[in-house]
Amino acid sequence: MESEKRKHTYGFISNLIFMIRELWNFEKKGVFVPFIRIPSDIAVSFLGIWIPKIVLDAIEHSVPVYEFVMQLSLLTIAMMVLMYVSYYMEQSIFMGSVRIWNLHFYIKKSWKIVDMDYPHFASPAGKTNIERSHQALSRNINVNMVSFYPHFIELMKNIFGFFSYCTILIMLNPVIILLLILSYVINVLLVLNIEKWQHHTKDERAKMDRQLDYVVSRTSDSSIAKDIRMYNMKTWINSMSEFFMEEQYNWQKKIASKRFMQVLFEALLLFVRNGGAYIFLIWKMLNNEISIGEFVLYFGAITGFGQWLEQIVSRIGRLSTANYKVYDYRYFIDTMDKMRRDEGASLPPVSEPVEVVLENVSFSYEGSNELILDHINLKIRKGEKLAVVGTNGAGKTTLVKLICGLLEPVSGRVLMNGIDIKEFNRDEYYSLITAVYQNVCLLPVSIAKNITFCSDSDIDWKKLNKCTELADIKGKIESFPNGFDTNLVPSVTDHGVELSGGENQKLMLARALYKDAPLIILDEPTAALDPIAENHMYLKYDELTENKTAIFISHRLSSTRFCDRIILINDKQIAETGTHDELMALSGKYKEIFDIQSQYYKNSVGEEAI
Repeated sequence: MESEKRKHTYGFISNLIFMIRELWNFEKKGVFVPFIRIPSDIAVSFLGIWIPKIVLDAIEHSVPVYEFVMQLSLLTIAMMVLMYVSYYMEQSIFMGSVRIWNLHFYIKKSWKIVDMDYPHFASPAGKTNIERSHQALSRNINVNMVSFYPHFIELMKNIFGFFSYCTILIMLNPVIILLLILSYVINVLLVLNIEKWQHHTKDERAKMDRQLDYVVSRTSDSSIAKDIRMYNMKTWINSMSEFFMEEQYNWQKKIASKRFMQVLFEALLLFVRNGGAYIFLIWKMLNNEISIGEFVLYFGAITGFGQWLEQIVSRIGRLSTANYKVYDYRYFIDTMDKMRRDEGASLPPVSEPVEVVLENVSFSYEGSNELILDHINLKIRKGEKLAVVGTNGAGKTTLVKLICGLLEPVSGRVLMNGIDIKEFNRDEYYSLITAVYQNVCLLPVSIAKNITFCSDSDIDWKKLNKCTELADIKGKIESFPNGFDTNLVPSVTDHGVELSGGENQKLMLARALYKDAPLIILDEPTAALDPIAENHMYLKYDELTENKTAIFISHRLSSTRFCDRIILINDKQIAETGTHDELMALSGKYKEIFDIQSQYYKNSVGEEAI
């Protein structure tokens, strides 16, 4: 039912209205200017078949040279002026607008990607929709979604040209028109059937394109360049690239095969259609029913009539393709967020730590029946420092994403200060949380802007200095000639620098501290730090999390001692909870993991190794 509703909502007329409205809001003259080309192009086409008739009639009737030259000159000048007007309208005004208009849609698509609910972005269906929106806005404006309106204008021109030539051929024989139209209707149905097939196979091809793009993009990813060389991944990358390219090639062959059959059928129709019309025309001239000039006029009209019809068929095919791309774009752009975006519940004060409660929370990813977390009940008190531990894949990061509101539980609820977080405005709720995740996100701007996300005039420099000092990165920043104005991402920015993994983590910690939210989440924040830097952070942990509720995720159980409480997630549930000493005394899973991790640091083991 939802699929049928989508089809109805994004039909051709709806897409046409959408594109006209978007163009009107973007540049009004872009809506009207193209229509000026319609009469000028049709007039040029008429003159193209009328001038030969004038020449032959003048010769046949011995028209005076002066009169003949004047007629021919005026018609030629008129054709030149009309051709220039058409070219100027298309290239100087309309196509220029379309190129920028394409950027307008591209920016809206990019904004939607970064603003949409995280579950939509992360789900398999969401990734497919994103890929289809990318394909709808390919770089070639002649085939992507912005070609919809130009193709529509060209279709209108071809239809008007077709009817204008009908007026000439009616004088010859109306039956010819009917036969020509019938042959082209058959061709149109064939073209539309191919376009429909391409649209229905788009999801499968989008998945394949996404896989190929991933393999190709990884080859230029500087973060794995060392792995590619050290582990000789070139063979694997080449084999995967060849596999996906072979899949893509097979699809292209299927499409080309259908197009070839279409062209072959068109050629057969052309032979039967035009051949019959020309035989009829020659027969009428031999029977003195038409003059030589009229023969040339009708001959040109039949040829032109066929060309108008061919262009109508071609434009319908291209317009159909563009229509499907507008459909894909609108389907993605109109994806509704489930989380609250309107006015929500009042936020708790940002100057005080918050309480977080999970009531019977279960979670599984879209399209999967396997639970990642099963009936989690947890209360994090205001100002508490909680450590979350467990084996890889236990669900620690998923738990954090649920608390952050990035994911929604399939059952149960998450409360902050007694209010279901669904009741808060989504973006306002994000302002209550600051997080340091395992993946580092750097922008090609200065270090100061990477931390604050503010313009230079809005940066609180005193606060920035304090946060970078707490994060133990200030000294490194000040060692650069440009200090905080030093750009990052050297592959994009001029004179940019590249920080080490540990330095990047410290920078992310400074970013989290600068945001100064009442709930701070640290997901493996010391994974890339050396032991000295890690110990330095532990010693400062109370200062880093002062007056905040803190959640600390770590695989290293030795790092959890400074937290007020530790929970261990195992088998989709909270298996153990308590302080480090309490969990060690419990002699459960926590103690087992701790002993395994710590055995290599014990003196007895070290002495035996020596």
